[in-house]
Amino acid sequence: MVKIPIAIVGAGGMGGRHLRALGALYESGMANVELAAVCDTREENAIHLANNAEEMLGSRPEVFTSMETMKKMRPDIEAVDITTDSGSHHLVAEMAFDLGYNVLCEKPLSLTIRGCNRVIDAWKRSGKVLSVGEQERRDPMCRLNKAVLDAGAIGDPYSFLLGSARGGNDIIIWPWRHYKNIGGIFVDAGVHAVDQMMYYLGDIEEVYAVSKVWEPKRYKGEKIGVANFYEHWANEVPDEIDADAEDMVISTLKYKSGAVGQWTSMFAAHGETTEYGMIYGSKGSMAPAKQRRGAPLTLTIDGVGQVSGDEVLELVPDFHLDELPARLFGADRLGSYDTPFEDADRFLVALEYYELGQCIADGTKPEVDAYIGRKDLAVCNAALESSVLGRAVTVEEIENEETAQYEASINAHWNI
Repeated sequence: MVKIPIAIVGAGGMGGRHLRALGALYESGMANVELAAVCDTREENAIHLANNAEEMLGSRPEVFTSMETMKKMRPDIEAVDITTDSGSHHLVAEMAFDLGYNVLCEKPLSLTIRGCNRVIDAWKRSGKVLSVGEQERRDPMCRLNKAVLDAGAIGDPYSFLLGSARGGNDIIIWPWRHYKNIGGIFVDAGVHAVDQMMYYLGDIEEVYAVSKVWEPKRYKGEKIGVANFYEHWANEVPDEIDADAEDMVISTLKYKSGAVGQWTSMFAAHGETTEYGMIYGSKGSMAPAKQRRGAPLTLTIDGVGQVSGDEVLELVPDFHLDELPARLFGADRLGSYDTPFEDADRFLVALEYYELGQCIADGTKPEVDAYIGRKDLAVCNAALESSVLGRAVTVEEIENEETAQYEASINAHWNI
């Protein structure tokens, strides 16, 4: 198999997370990309990731501190995987396209619609591939959720109730996720939730929401980041920070299909944590399986009762995973799985890498493109804009920049 040379741009915690995914792809025997370089403006970060790559992958990628230099020194590299902090994604992606690279970009594509549009313009000029990192829908259980809904097992979907509450006043994952103009935990995590909601029930067209900053002071907790991706830099996290990004957003969502959703995203919850998801339809309900957990989904169907685990597979006899996810997770038909979280996480990003290689080689289109990535962001920003304006906001208004009061300070910060 021909392997396409790629580079990871952004060698912090997320870069390390993606490196593990490359390791999983290599181990699968289906690797169609090869890590040739690591690029980070902090050379020590790039060296750290390159050293880990040598140990994990068996060869050491070259180290660069700028994409321009990398392009001159390694013109054979065809694609970059952008894993920098969220606020800079649009800048790095735009530069990457102007240099002639294909791009896999971590979510969100930008923090604002204007930033997304700049990336889209650069992508169109380049004629290259752009894939946005929304890996959660690729989980075998999320694929099964979708297949069961499409098969009409619970009838026509009426409502999707989704929510979580946790966090207290800890610094969550990394300090920049608490600064509105360079991150924001609601947007950073919320685009994943929105992508799931629209993957299952179709496009959201209108949002009414209230948002708050409950914890303007955040403190370094006992643990930093997800799994152990950020431990190398734990001593760089201050003991306390001043936060200005919303840590609670409660939204009512109207889908184009007529379905109505309720979405609670709270990162300032003290005491007991909660996480819930339920889809109600005309014939029953579904508690959708969560990504990276492997636990089964559960249906409660009128006149039938509960159906869960492998029994769900009987409702979708034609459901099968593609070859690579079947190799990674152990079978092409799964009602549940017991893969550890860290492995499931790297498997899902490995699927994104593989798809990138396929798209470059075959000229095919990635599943999550720029327009899906922009719409995922638009729903999040519609919620934040709604809270500012005190009225319902359509996603079309956000995508067309007909109203952008919330985004104004972010655009000004990045000079977009």
